[in-house]
Amino acid sequence: MDDIQKSELVISRILSLLMEWGIQECELRFSELQLDEEFAPFFFPCVEWLIDEGVIRASGIDKFLEGNAAGIVRRPVLTSFGMKILGRSVELEEGSISLSKAVREVSEQGRSFSQIGDFFGGLLGGFTKSMGS
Repeated sequence: MDDIQKSELVISRILSLLMEWGIQECELRFSELQLDEEFAPFFFPCVEWLIDEGVIRASGIDKFLEGNAAGIVRRPVLTSFGMKILGRSVELEEGSISLSKAVREVSEQGRSFSQIGDFFGGLLGGFTKSMGS
């Protein structure tokens, strides 16, 4: 698994949890993603990337000095933009699928977004561009 695939898996686990949790008072820790320690260096950069892209928001990120994934993301939630793009359907070789279902497939089954479209340049990038205008 290369670094992009690791990033995709971490992002999909984060989004899956936030879809499940809805809007509530909560904290997100790397351990909740139920991934091996090799994914830990991707946790905070992926959270920060999702925030920068406007897909999620959080009231704060507290990183601790011991370890790559020590710390918490305080009050993470999907933004209305995040909910909107996760509700969108995309056309794939095997038919139409919602982005939220694609995220769940990566999260639960380890399916790579490279098999259903380029997540970074295609799915999210395309939605970001089209909705920003």
